[in-house]
Amino acid sequence: MSAVEMLRNALKSSVPESQLEIWFKHAASADDVFKFLLLDDAADDLLRAWISYMKRFNTANLPKKTSLIATLTAHYGDEGMAKIIEGAKQVSSTASIAKRLESELMQLWLGQKHSVDDVFKLLKLDEAGDQLFAQPQVVAWAKYVDEFNELHPDKQVSLFSALTARYPNEETLVKMLIAVKKSPSVENIAVRVQSEQTKLWQANKKSPANVFKLVKLDEEGPTLLTSPLFKSWLQYTDEYNMINWKETVSSISTLRTDYSDDVLAKMSLTADKTSSTQNFAKRLRSELLREWYDTLKPGDFVFKALKLDKTGSKVFERSHFALWKEYMEFVSLKDPRIKVNMLTPLIKVYGERKLVKILTTAENVPSTKTIATNLQEALLNRWLDNKKKPEAVFSLLRIEGTATDDASRLFYEKYIEAFKAIS
Repeated sequence: MSAVEMLRNALKSSVPESQLEIWFKHAASADDVFKFLLLDDAADDLLRAWISYMKRFNTANLPKKTSLIATLTAHYGDEGMAKIIEGAKQVSSTASIAKRLESELMQLWLGQKHSVDDVFKLLKLDEAGDQLFAQPQVVAWAKYVDEFNELHPDKQVSLFSALTARYPNEETLVKMLIAVKKSPSVENIAVRVQSEQTKLWQANKKSPANVFKLVKLDEEGPTLLTSPLFKSWLQYTDEYNMINWKETVSSISTLRTDYSDDVLAKMSLTADKTSSTQNFAKRLRSELLREWYDTLKPGDFVFKALKLDKTGSKVFERSHFALWKEYMEFVSLKDPRIKVNMLTPLIKVYGERKLVKILTTAENVPSTKTIATNLQEALLNRWLDNKKKPEAVFSLLRIEGTATDDASRLFYEKYIEAFKAIS
């Protein structure tokens, strides 16, 4: 009867100390005991029993001494063992054994003088293609890179250099790293690779605009400010500007290439409602205001850029209007010689007749009553300053034939009273 058959007949459902004694007396090898215990299911109690037996066997049989990891890898293979270890690390009851096995696996490979690339192949990661980071054994490979570098300080290999050798197409590697954001277990590896990649981009003076498109932020859409990649890209832009201070690039100039001003404004207003993105929202608005100012954009241009001219009579109720108003005040703040004047650009956009109707409607809404009243007074004063005759206003507002409660007629009557007061 073979040792394995003998052991199968001896053990039923548990592994008491007496059973270990029986195996030991019959000189069963650690391999035989391992196969008998059917550790393919990675049962924790059985594994512990086998480890206990292996220790006793090694003590008494030095010439036949075997290691825990050597037996396991002989049974599962390097790839399978790495997968088992990574899975076991996620379970509290097996985490300690898993870490020990991981350490022994690293030492086994180092003892066999495997290169970083050798281990990559041993783990069959060379067959993973663009699904590399979906393989659990990639964690073991990254760990080995660290162990290898520690043992060979004169032969340092970075994760990034090892990967670019296998993925020479930059865009392919970037796509793989983006996908990693959805897999927390290997995210740390991606962060390290990305960090090394960023250093290379900076060294090669890759512009923020190029990086923006490379990491597909131009396709992110409304969720741009919530993307982890957006935060990384902003940091890259800031670092780029620090290094290349003679040719700085604002993040907003890149954003405006792919996103319209009204979309960016909406993004900032939405992001402002969430604490984790409020800083991004504030920065975006600040840069947007400055960009308009630096490029000498007049109020009516910005008004239309924010699509406020498409919002009808409720324009003052729109959140974008507050941003436009902020811009008008920003211009005055930057250049005190310029007085804030919202009326002129509004007239350019709507014309006086349509603006009067909008202002009259807004005057009846509590939230917009104040601004509507102020703009009405400003328009009346402008006409009075220009000594515009009542009949000219009558014609301008097309009062003839209108109802007594028509918005234009009511405004015209206000003007008549004001005109009489100064005549």
